[in-house]
Amino acid sequence: MNERKVSIVINNYNYGEFLEACIGSALAQTYQNVEIIVVDDGSTDHSRSVLEKYRQRVKVILKEHAGETSARNAGFAQSVGEIVTFLDSDDFLRPDAVERVVAKWQPNYSKLQFPMRVVDRQGRSTGLLMPRCRLDEGRVEHLLLSTGRYITTPGSGNFYSRWLLEKIMPIPAAEWPQSVDSYAATFAGFYGEIGAIQEPLGFYRVHDSNMTRSVADHSIDLSQIERLMSRGLRLRTLIERIARDLQLRPDPGIVTRHWLYLKLEIAQLRLIDHVPVRKLLSRACQMIVSALTAPELTLVRRAQLIGWTLGTVFLPRRVAMPVIRSAFELAPTGWMPRALRRL
Repeated sequence: MNERKVSIVINNYNYGEFLEACIGSALAQTYQNVEIIVVDDGSTDHSRSVLEKYRQRVKVILKEHAGETSARNAGFAQSVGEIVTFLDSDDFLRPDAVERVVAKWQPNYSKLQFPMRVVDRQGRSTGLLMPRCRLDEGRVEHLLLSTGRYITTPGSGNFYSRWLLEKIMPIPAAEWPQSVDSYAATFAGFYGEIGAIQEPLGFYRVHDSNMTRSVADHSIDLSQIERLMSRGLRLRTLIERIARDLQLRPDPGIVTRHWLYLKLEIAQLRLIDHVPVRKLLSRACQMIVSALTAPELTLVRRAQLIGWTLGTVFLPRRVAMPVIRSAFELAPTGWMPRALRRL
């Protein structure tokens, strides 16, 4: 039997603390036809001494620091697999992850995805999944054209077809210095079919150094929320560009009228001073409409988002802060964020 070759590309920058667990999970795969490529993007911690232990078992690329996108471009250029995944060096996989992906894989898939269990810095389960919604599968371009989104998973839970990546890589690092998975997942949704395994096959580690975290030390990072909003606007521009190339017509409100973006915008408005009340109420109404009409949300999840919106908008800011925080903490500790996240 001609087994498909799978490439696991691990990008690392100063995550020496987690690197052995990540590489170990790649080496422990029950599926044998796997190549492992580790790109170290100019780490200044002990990452490179960790990599010395694995030079006989994985391909190691050492480069000067140029960012996440540059590292992934470099790793993909050295890969040969028919199926490729980009594994963040603070995450790790179940031993049967690749085997399950290959067993499910179809030639028309541009991407196959699975949810991830959220673990803490020590690798202990928090009891949460990323994402909490059921993953979308099949053709999803209609969702991208109408909302700018489909339900996808964190970066390490995505396996891409080589034919798709060869169309879109190298990814322009100046335009997309981070958020490579948003870029690739968007193209995947337009150019092929999305496969999904609804069972978690990987682990997403939450710690204070996560690049996408909006909450650290129980305080909300306004600048990170604004960076995530900026990513959303870049995503909208990308969708509009792809739609033009494919002669498709996107809805004018893509991305910015989806509850994921509105959640960021409402939080931002409450965290800054002197916001017009009319603007805040307008975004709250849009959020409620989006929550009520989003097909991926359960009734409980819709009620939760509406409750979060009302609490965030109408409670005094000091009282509203735990409510706001509950929408962004992946491993909440306070009783209110924990209760809201687990609904």
